Amino acid sequence: MEDLSVESRINTFMLDVIDTSEYHSVEYLVFSIRKLFLDYMSASRLKQFEIPAFLDPLVDKVIDLFNQSGISTVDMLRYMLDNDVNSFIHYYASEFIIPVAQGHKNECVPDLNDLFAYVMTGYILDVFRETRINIGKIVQGEVLLHETNQYGLSIVNGVDFYGDYFVFEDKAYLYSMLTNTTPLQFGDSMPGFARLISNEVCDGNILLRLDERLALPKEQAISYSTLNFQKYHGPQFHFNRTSLKSPKTITVHMDEETSDKLLLVVKKDYDQVLDKPLWHIEIETLPHLNKDAEKGYKITTFLHGMYYPDDDLFTHIDCTRNQYDGKSYESKYTENAPVDLYTENNDLHHKIWCIEQGHYSRELWYKLMVVSLNERYCKLLDEILQ
Repeated sequence: MEDLSVESRINTFMLDVIDTSEYHSVEYLVFSIRKLFLDYMSASRLKQFEIPAFLDPLVDKVIDLFNQSGISTVDMLRYMLDNDVNSFIHYYASEFIIPVAQGHKNECVPDLNDLFAYVMTGYILDVFRETRINIGKIVQGEVLLHETNQYGLSIVNGVDFYGDYFVFEDKAYLYSMLTNTTPLQFGDSMPGFARLISNEVCDGNILLRLDERLALPKEQAISYSTLNFQKYHGPQFHFNRTSLKSPKTITVHMDEETSDKLLLVVKKDYDQVLDKPLWHIEIETLPHLNKDAEKGYKITTFLHGMYYPDDDLFTHIDCTRNQYDGKSYESKYTENAPVDLYTENNDLHHKIWCIEQGHYSRELWYKLMVVSLNERYCKLLDEILQ
């Protein structure tokens, strides 16, 4: 019975932690680090374990609640070891915590109590972290302090892009989990879309989401990536130069092996201000339909460009993630509803980045499409455009 009582107190202690404002203030930031926090702790240390400034308030709160709980460090460590799914607690315990507690010095551990509190905090963050992206929940908690357009994007001209974050007005914003951060080539210091924008966009505006939950002072910027061996292997550049015969052209290609589909919609329009024809070119990924589709939701990648055929250029290119409820997505995927059906509300049409009011070549548009799509969809795009 004593063990059950200890376990019950530990569970209560952890639930008390996640109910604090300190936990809620860093929850989404930690979720956006694309690895488990205990893994990040180990990978990010230069030598000694140092609690990052953004986590200080939560670690202090964890210490306070732990001291009030009456739980011993031995019982807490045993509990974490017994429930150590990814073996990180065993690593910290065997390499650092237990040897130092037994009197062995370790220059990586300046203070054992601090390290234990840090490990406890990381464990709680990993246990209770989100396991699935939900755009509705992300939007509900967004903190957007800068002026935005109707889609929640802000002009960020002069932005500096890095591998895991971008810097704007002396703040480092971690890329959200919805952003494709695959680089163009091995060892590149920027995601592919950022490299293309940095190198090839010379006019117009750059727009990004400035969610303050992902922002830190630039000197506290979070880097978590190791060398990325993914490399851009896009198909050759193709673009159909022929005029479209109907106001709206819809093409759907399917990968026969995976049943993933790629949707291309071209809608003719007319720019009354410039007195020129305009095409809206939309590309959307349609991942294969699960049997339990109606029980969940589906997130797709949606890419949009505004193309002026008379000038042979784009003036607007953007990347969005769409979230559909299971029933709507099933209708869209099976073409029992219009395949260019959009999300039920604007919040679920979640813009990631945009360039606009500039002059962008067909080749730049194509490259941005490819770095925003997984490789299996790039092959489908190539088939459509040939």
